[in-house]
Amino acid sequence: MTIPRPQALLDQLVTATRILVHEGVMDVFGHVALRDPSDPGVFWLARAGAPARLTAGDLLPFDLDGAPLEPTDAALFSERFIHAAVFRADATAQASVHHHAAALMPYCMGGRPLVALSQTGAWMGAEVPLWDSRASFGDTNMLVTDMAQATDLAAALTPGRIVLMRGHGVLVTGTGPEDVVFRCIHACREAETLTAALTLGPVTPLSEGEIALAGTPAPAAVRRGWDHWTARLPGDTTYRKGAQ
Repeated sequence: MTIPRPQALLDQLVTATRILVHEGVMDVFGHVALRDPSDPGVFWLARAGAPARLTAGDLLPFDLDGAPLEPTDAALFSERFIHAAVFRADATAQASVHHHAAALMPYCMGGRPLVALSQTGAWMGAEVPLWDSRASFGDTNMLVTDMAQATDLAAALTPGRIVLMRGHGVLVTGTGPEDVVFRCIHACREAETLTAALTLGPVTPLSEGEIALAGTPAPAAVRRGWDHWTARLPGDTTYRKGAQ
């Protein structure tokens, strides 16, 4: 089975990955997935490899069970099921990112909740949920390696499109590559702000009313962020392509 390659989408996936690497969200671990615009039952994800070296040629199509749709000898990410479960559960999700950003990892340990403090973090909601694999699956190797675990994780996503994974990392979804990159970066910025503010004393989270009024990222702000972050990318300008 050969799936037509949506080249514009694949370029956007590469760009999104490079932005997240360059902005310190993604390190050696982590991956971006985008739903195919022509077939909602297909998503694109890289073969397992270093995010900073990703090219469009590394991208493969998968179904919503996390199975590759083309024969391949490439090593695959064991946690590809996360994205399959996201796209299966939420028809509005067009992009999915799993990462382990250092700014957010302290809030993945369960000691203190991640709360929204500012306008650019309002989309996260009053408190970001913390998913604990042990609650449903007992002791594991801390990876999400099958659809049962991934489905349980996806169910923990809030309307804010973010969930922390206890002792592991973060899952963020979005309506497209620009939107999910905006959310990933500003979740890290909000965590950095909260961590710093707590050293000064008590903090004042956003109210429910403030969240309701400011909680959806403005399309113009999302686009401005993409333009800013792509302009900061070093090297080949081939990858400075926004969503068309």
